[in-house]
Amino acid sequence: MRVWFRAFCVVTLAAACGMPPSVDSSSEVPDDVLGNGGDFIQVSREALSAAAPVGLGDGIGNFYLAIRRDALDRRWLLSAYMKQYHLGDAGVAAASTLGTRVVSFRVQNGKLYVFDASDAFAASALFDPEVLLEAYPIVHLASFERQRGADNYVLFDPAGGLNRFSVTGELFADPNLAQFGAFPLRVGLSFMQNFRSIPDGATYEQVFTGEVDLGAGVQTVWGTLGLSLRRYSVGEGFVPTIDPGVPHYFLSDFRLIPDSGFNVEANPVHWNLHPGMTPIKVSITQGIQRAQADFPDIDLMGALERGIESWNDVLGFPAFDAVFVDDDQVRDNDQSTVLVDYPGAGNPFAFADWRSNPNNGEIFGGSVYFGGIFFQILPLIFEDDPAPPAAAAAGLPRRRPAVPSLLWDAMPRARHACVYWAPPYQKRIGARVSGDNSLTAAEKGSRYIQHVMAHEWGHVLGLRHNFKGSLLPPTSSLMEYAVDADSVAQPTPGPYDVDAIRYLYQYTRALPRQPFCTDEDTQTDPNCVIFDSTADPLHEFWPPTYDLYTSLVLDAGLPLDFLEFGGLNEILGYARDLGSVPPDELVPPADRAFAAALAIGRAQVPLAPADAADADVVSRVNDMADFVLRRAVLDPPDLRGAISFDLSDPGAIAVISAQAGRMLRNEDGIRTYALRRTAVDTLKKLQAESAFLELRASQTALVAALAIGLPADQVPFEQDLLVRVVAALTPYFD
Repeated sequence: MRVWFRAFCVVTLAAACGMPPSVDSSSEVPDDVLGNGGDFIQVSREALSAAAPVGLGDGIGNFYLAIRRDALDRRWLLSAYMKQYHLGDAGVAAASTLGTRVVSFRVQNGKLYVFDASDAFAASALFDPEVLLEAYPIVHLASFERQRGADNYVLFDPAGGLNRFSVTGELFADPNLAQFGAFPLRVGLSFMQNFRSIPDGATYEQVFTGEVDLGAGVQTVWGTLGLSLRRYSVGEGFVPTIDPGVPHYFLSDFRLIPDSGFNVEANPVHWNLHPGMTPIKVSITQGIQRAQADFPDIDLMGALERGIESWNDVLGFPAFDAVFVDDDQVRDNDQSTVLVDYPGAGNPFAFADWRSNPNNGEIFGGSVYFGGIFFQILPLIFEDDPAPPAAAAAGLPRRRPAVPSLLWDAMPRARHACVYWAPPYQKRIGARVSGDNSLTAAEKGSRYIQHVMAHEWGHVLGLRHNFKGSLLPPTSSLMEYAVDADSVAQPTPGPYDVDAIRYLYQYTRALPRQPFCTDEDTQTDPNCVIFDSTADPLHEFWPPTYDLYTSLVLDAGLPLDFLEFGGLNEILGYARDLGSVPPDELVPPADRAFAAALAIGRAQVPLAPADAADADVVSRVNDMADFVLRRAVLDPPDLRGAISFDLSDPGAIAVISAQAGRMLRNEDGIRTYALRRTAVDTLKKLQAESAFLELRASQTALVAALAIGLPADQVPFEQDLLVRVVAALTPYFD
């Protein structure tokens, strides 16, 4: 039955004293005014006096909801979208999807209960649990109940639900994002607004305030949650795509396969797209018009439009129509939007969201948040005379901000996301090369914005990241986090993207054959790295990049943690490789040793003569060597980057051991006692034969040095080192 939401009557609320108002015959409500009402109606609750009318239909004010009793057992798609959110600097949780559930309703004990009605939980005819999600209080309003037909409805307060939210971090929003747990958000006040009918249901908003303690004291939270209830349906002609068993695609919710011994299945998410369809309207908000006015020489509006519609070329027909709108409205779940935050709240990233049927993966709406910094930074990264590396690096943010997310207990707990960092937060000054010199700075800027937009819309289409796109230069995939020059070179879908879409949208049964890895692979695969480049990153990309950042630290005096920006953790990731992937993807042992030596770099023993002649460089070299030894061996896993294993490869350990031993013995005569003590701790922690032998050799050297006589001011420190070495050897192996 089609849902009709329209203002079809006016009723009067009871007076404040609770007595029904007098109604003359000229204002009586027609008989059975609710008899032909829709499945959902809103009943305004703002007026509390007999003289104030209350409308039944669309409205912007506070309201109760009424659901037809004969619709309770039907299946509905309940979607939640956090439109606005404020918690200190954590407004980034806004403009993001919280999830979609298939639900049904039941009435009991004065409450309207919401149950999961998906296909997810039936293990067999015997084991088919009922999953309770939410509960709303039923409202008894005399002025409503005396209307003919009111007994066909259940009136409830959608603001009075359980409202169990939590603040958390996204596991794979960014491969380097540290997790900080999940903290309950206690909702205090809540009210509803902006009811709107749509052809298959209704949307409305819940405005709430509450408190959360993230470990630093209680903070107040404000938010606006957009909700939609849409009749459950499957698009005409929609056919779920078979899960290929590889992680190229985002998946629907997992569901149990009945009578299979608790095995599960899911479907890759995708839209119901087909030739001849009316293109899906994608509203691009007014922020892009402000950005275009500020940067008139760069085609920004065209870049966003092309970023979306370039996927039409892959699909072979016009599926999406990018439209510029003259507002900054965060739209409801039934609409698709690009939210351009310019000049912006300072969020240095873009990310994508979509809403899909949990049962089969059919997408019915998508959105992209686009931070204003992407436009503001263009004149700095694509200019004729770029800033010197030291000046440019000195202006980098020292740390990426935490990216919190909101979860609602009524929604699935697993979330996927993309956080595509703006160039200053990519921290790859050396990667910002000019690229194609035939392009003007304005053309490069436009192509870069198009690449980022196309990347995010690729997520909306159902594609996950492919961080090995760059292994086929400039990149085989828009779904890579590409360095700036590669982004400019590939603003349209690449070979991987075309093949991935062809499988997802059932043009072919053949999966892409190009190199592929995604978010979780960054924790184990050294070649699965964000913002790297070239077909052989370890030998072609990381050496010049790390050399640049080493120079910034040793020669320009920038802080030691800029070594991280130059790829120290990523380089050590090759040395930490466990060799646990198929043989054709193994990092060769020689490369593990090469990576260990590359990480030590200019801090190695013996020090280069030019560096040894500069007292300031010598001091910084000691600090760098200490920093690298700690990062390679002593630092806790949370400081090591995406790949955090202990070193286990004998060749890599031998390189670190040899350098630590030579530093401990001060073979080039410039090593500080602080560094030499760190070298002892490093060799002890390695628990390897090569490290053991370096400690034994160092013990012998220290004894000999003390025996032949040293300056008096050095003797106590040399004796301390000897005691440390003996303690490390007694015994060495734990």
